[in-house]
Amino acid sequence: MRVLVTGGTLVTASGQVRADLLCTDGRIAGILESGGAAAADERVDASGLLVFPGFIDPHVHSRDPGQTAKEDFAHSTLAALCSGVTTLLEMPNAVPPISDRATFEERAAAHERTASVDFGLWGQAFGASNLDDLPGLLDAGAVAIKLFWGYALDKRTKKLVYNTGDAAPDDIIAPPDAGDVLRVFEVIGARGGLLAAHCEDREIVLGGERAIGGEIRTYQDLLDGRPALAEIAAVSRAAEFSRVTGCRFHVVHTSTARALEIVRAARADGIPITAEACPHYLLLSDADHERYGSGMKVFPPIRGADDQEALWAAIADGTVASVGSDHAPHTLEELEGSLATRPAGVHGVETMVPLMLNEMARGRLAPERVAAVLAEQTARLYSIDHRKGRIAPGLDADLTLVDPHRERRIVAGELHTKHKASVYDGWTVRGTAVASLLRGEVVMRDGEPVAQRRGRLVRTSAAEAADAAVSVA
Repeated sequence: MRVLVTGGTLVTASGQVRADLLCTDGRIAGILESGGAAAADERVDASGLLVFPGFIDPHVHSRDPGQTAKEDFAHSTLAALCSGVTTLLEMPNAVPPISDRATFEERAAAHERTASVDFGLWGQAFGASNLDDLPGLLDAGAVAIKLFWGYALDKRTKKLVYNTGDAAPDDIIAPPDAGDVLRVFEVIGARGGLLAAHCEDREIVLGGERAIGGEIRTYQDLLDGRPALAEIAAVSRAAEFSRVTGCRFHVVHTSTARALEIVRAARADGIPITAEACPHYLLLSDADHERYGSGMKVFPPIRGADDQEALWAAIADGTVASVGSDHAPHTLEELEGSLATRPAGVHGVETMVPLMLNEMARGRLAPERVAAVLAEQTARLYSIDHRKGRIAPGLDADLTLVDPHRERRIVAGELHTKHKASVYDGWTVRGTAVASLLRGEVVMRDGEPVAQRRGRLVRTSAAEAADAAVSVA
């Protein structure tokens, strides 16, 4: 099957060029002179459009299995597809979590039956209790290992326990101490893997909760109960652990300017550490609580305008390597709760791309930086750049076609997630993903699927190389 994408402007992290793109049997076969006469079985007219590498969302919680009342993989990947995402990286904290190789393989097989886009899987580190399983997860092709730093676990289900005061001591596994976390760094670093963490120091959070009397009445209470210092302290410690172990470390959903300063300084020192930004930290601040109420409750909390500006600066200078949605859905009933009772997390897998494209249209983000943080750098960070993230011969023909001028209105009721909610409901954005190709097939047009589900697992380059070596042997 030969597909020719014609008339568009190809956008990569290094620049833009008017060119046609020939795709053969699901891979990019060549970049051709625009308007040429290459033979093809199908032609895709991209006139007036920007042709990006297929966008990647590296931070999605689909809740599947175990919490499918909130979301499931079929809905989350469909929502991703309809937004212009072609690859999704699934977080491990379902029930049971992906904490060993057997669970990884079972989850991969189950998700391939329902996936609308290609996907990678994260593994989860508990601390000392599954240290021996981490090499097997990396060998299986886990794109990264996630540590929920400072969180206890339910002893039976391994679900995260956000408030240990609500659980009996015998029912939980205590958060790993610093020695156990250091061992996680050592094990993953020795295998060349990527470790990422939710960075909030538990003792500082407990102190913050005591300071507000354990009760959240106002948004300031939420900020005081989970102070910026909790993230700053965890990131600072992570940078030192990364320094001594050589382990690649990634700070997910970074929320504070000071944490970014630590990451920037550590990188200048040669420490392999990076940061992630999320749309809700980039586009909302504490001043927006009066308008959006508990709908903007996330952990770590959305902070001030200075933190927001620091995140944009970090995207510009490369300190932020990747942007992810941190899609963390809940039922509509749960979302109606107060700031104190509502669970933390926003729905974001279908709004990340239009929000970032809107910032591109406003001139805040160059198209090349969009290609970097939504595709190229993300693919490289998670070691899937042998297949994804770039427009280059031999890679998967994953493409997102964008009309930079088309406006649309985000309407929560029109989203494709299981529960149709969004803090951005009613926002008008400019810059729209109007079509997507997944491995050479047009799978989305104008925000709706136009092909059968065909998502499949993407393993890391190291895992694929190991598999190839075994096959040859």
